[in-house]
Amino acid sequence: MPYWGALFGQPLRVTVPPEFASEATLLAHLGVGSRELKKIWHYRERMYQHFSIAKGENKLRLISAPDARLKYIQRQIADRLDVMYRPRNPVHGFVAHRSVKTNAAAHLGRRYVVNLDLKDYFPTITENRVEGMLGSLNLDSRVAAIIARICCVNNRLPQGAPSSPVLSNMICFRLDKRLMNIAKSARCIYTRYADDITFSSHQPASPLFEAGPPSAGRFAPELLAPDLRDAIANNGFAIHPDKAHYADRHSRRIVTGVKINELLNVDRRYVRNLRAALYSIETLGLATAEQKYRDSHGGSGALVSHLRGKIAYLAHIKGATDPVVRGITVRFNRCFPATPIEVTPTAIEMRDRAVWVLDNDAAVEQGTAFFMENVGLVTAAHCVEHASEVEIYHPSKPANKFKARVLKADLPRDLALLEHDIAATEYFELTRSVQTVQPGDHVTAIGYPEYAPGAGINLRGGTVAARTVRSGVDYVEVTQTLGQGMSGGPVLDSDNGVVGIIHRGGPDEWRNFAVALKMLDDWLAE
Repeated sequence: MPYWGALFGQPLRVTVPPEFASEATLLAHLGVGSRELKKIWHYRERMYQHFSIAKGENKLRLISAPDARLKYIQRQIADRLDVMYRPRNPVHGFVAHRSVKTNAAAHLGRRYVVNLDLKDYFPTITENRVEGMLGSLNLDSRVAAIIARICCVNNRLPQGAPSSPVLSNMICFRLDKRLMNIAKSARCIYTRYADDITFSSHQPASPLFEAGPPSAGRFAPELLAPDLRDAIANNGFAIHPDKAHYADRHSRRIVTGVKINELLNVDRRYVRNLRAALYSIETLGLATAEQKYRDSHGGSGALVSHLRGKIAYLAHIKGATDPVVRGITVRFNRCFPATPIEVTPTAIEMRDRAVWVLDNDAAVEQGTAFFMENVGLVTAAHCVEHASEVEIYHPSKPANKFKARVLKADLPRDLALLEHDIAATEYFELTRSVQTVQPGDHVTAIGYPEYAPGAGINLRGGTVAARTVRSGVDYVEVTQTLGQGMSGGPVLDSDNGVVGIIHRGGPDEWRNFAVALKMLDDWLAE
């Protein structure tokens, strides 16, 4: 039932699930009888397995994992609590469709970052706090007591129980509100991922400190502004004294393990360690590398599973089309051919990594080129006129330029084929259209009009205006404007198949044309 409560000192409308209406409905939902409830009530400590896992260099994290039956019951409770909890925008931990990546992305490009860590996050949340919080949401007192009893052990919220994440977020509801207000006053962005708290701004974060920001690096929590320290302390938490960090515009800025200086990225040591592990397998063999993994890092699981998880995280942060991700994935698949990682890029990713910028210094010409399956690197002939060699590069790494030699060119058809030494992991290839486009069909022109550093790929949607033959050349006329610099780029149909190569257009042209793909096929067949 809905309830206008005063949770954490402010009006809040909370919907109590019918399963939590009474003790009887709760136990019926959980499939728990009175005898089993009594057993959990008095002997729950015996239902946990306690162990430690590595969380960094010479650091351990205590995990309290419930047995299968208790875990199932806790999961049923968590599902209903998710209905009650409405996460605030800054909360990224344990929330559907949010992650360390979305948490870091909220601070992307900010020059000043303050990272704080709540000490003993889960153990700090006691059973009484859980019960009191649930009671403030107008749950029946007996229901609140049963949920707290089932979801806690040794008078604390266990790290390892499926119900702990949502309960911890609910406990932090008031803290999040308070820190949001502080961030707003300081003109900062605030996010929280579990126990990791981050503030960022474009200007030095002076309002967050009592006497101005410290030097970049670790700092004592006592240097923080009193209202910020009080907000955390008054909500029952403490700042970890060794994990308060300040980064300015001259230092590396990291949020929940993700670099945010320019693009989202992982620390270079992460990639270096991955490559080192793959190198060990390639040079020493899997058995020796597996033993080395166990001896050096205390690994207990299979090395293949460990590497697969690491690569999945790398792809999540950098994107599956990133050359580094693709290169490491290819090496992994060579090492483990029986269990390869399938990389299936989206249509957007395919287009992005297939279409590149072309620079022709000989003619002071900038255009576009694209990789096409079973053909190679294609562009417009007028983009490589007067040159035997041009430069191509992808906007994601404009400093990483490659030489491309003009293999053959045909000015009447305005088609050219380039030869290159670019590694296959750097690009994707577009495929040809399986249909003949007609007037009225939707098409997308892709290229880099008047490209400048920092610009991205340009997609221009429109329709086919006409099919035209001039001087024996078959053209596809389109309704969208084909800007200068898009020449040589692809025109795609609604299924992302290539139907033509951009010829000419722009504000000085009253019609916009692409050379039909058939002309490329005829030319290559000669």
